[in-house]
Amino acid sequence: MALSALTGIRRIEVAGGVTLSQLANLKILIADDHFLIRQFVRNTLQESKITNIQTAADGNEAIDLVQKAQDIAQPYNIVFLDWNMPTISGLEVLSYFRAKPEYSSTAFVMLTAESEQQNIMKAIKAGATSYIVKPVSPTDLSKKLFEIYEWIKRKRQSSQAMSG
Repeated sequence: MALSALTGIRRIEVAGGVTLSQLANLKILIADDHFLIRQFVRNTLQESKITNIQTAADGNEAIDLVQKAQDIAQPYNIVFLDWNMPTISGLEVLSYFRAKPEYSSTAFVMLTAESEQQNIMKAIKAGATSYIVKPVSPTDLSKKLFEIYEWIKRKRQSSQAMSG
């Protein structure tokens, strides 16, 4: 089911029974050094009724925000990472958090212009939940959001099964 930020989004149910009201509870970080990309992603997410959105302009800021959120037991559900950022690359941020088990249920999504197959494979091997090549349309970003939410649901269910 295609979603369009340009035509407005109603309460839509897609495969797996995910609704926009379920997405509204997500906590998301957008880490990209380009202001316009951060705004585009924020606006697209807001069209999906997601309001708990923070942004970071570089890798250091992303690490700091993700750790602080975890420290107060309010972790991010999804972290969008640009590959090429000042200070620390998105791939380095991804690798840093994937080495820590407490972040295993956080979705780390590469949102980058790096489109070479070898880079995509490198990110997937490092633990990326999904990989989105820029430029991306609001419709495609919304579709990916539902796929990522399904991944989060599966992670929650498996962690509950292990602890239950």
